[in-house]
Amino acid sequence: MATLEKLLEQKQALEDRLDAGDLSAEAALERIDNAIAARTRQIDYSQKRLSAVKAAVAKGVPLQETKPDKVAARVNKARKSKGPINRF
Repeated sequence: MATLEKLLEQKQALEDRLDAGDLSAEAALERIDNAIAARTRQIDYSQKRLSAVKAAVAKGVPLQETKPDKVAARVNKARKSKGPINRF
């Protein structure tokens, strides 16, 4: 995944192209804006998670207990064991 800094550089380049009269940059600029928003949300979530872990460890909770459960892996494993839904 691209870093936020690289996405901002790409956005600046696309804005320059748009200012120069290249209308094809408009759609790409919209995609970059969406990518920047998604990356920003991901960074915010990661920072919140990190601060929550730090606070829990400071209160005495073992670090292993602060890690998230692997729920998706268990769901996928259960789904594979049931077999196909449509047997026709």
